[in-house]
Amino acid sequence: MEKIYRYKLVLGIIIMLAGVLSAAFLEVEASISIVLISMGLVIFIMTAFRLFRRGDLPDRDERTKKLAAYGITYSWLLTLVLIMVLYWIEFFKLAELTAELILGILLFFMVISANVFRWYFMQKGDIE
Repeated sequence: MEKIYRYKLVLGIIIMLAGVLSAAFLEVEASISIVLISMGLVIFIMTAFRLFRRGDLPDRDERTKKLAAYGITYSWLLTLVLIMVLYWIEFFKLAELTAELILGILLFFMVISANVFRWYFMQKGDIE
């Protein structure tokens, strides 16, 4: 097992334990403990899936880097279109948009669309 996977697994466990200990011994808001436990669990599970799915294959090669770059580029361009749409929604007063709402929409949209495009290009095989 490579060091990076070992470090990520340990980091996930430490964050989960911090959440459990903060819930048990500290008088903090419950949502803080839930976020810590969830974050540690996600880090641990994602690292474990990547480790076992990868096998003996390289983590990244030239092809996967190229496909990921194209996926991020397409995601960026689509996000610019979304920014324009949100601007026009606010301009014509079709909805009341706050900065928090817009930033949340953009954050989730960029992450999801980048992964969808990357998955699409991986299924397609290559970019021409």
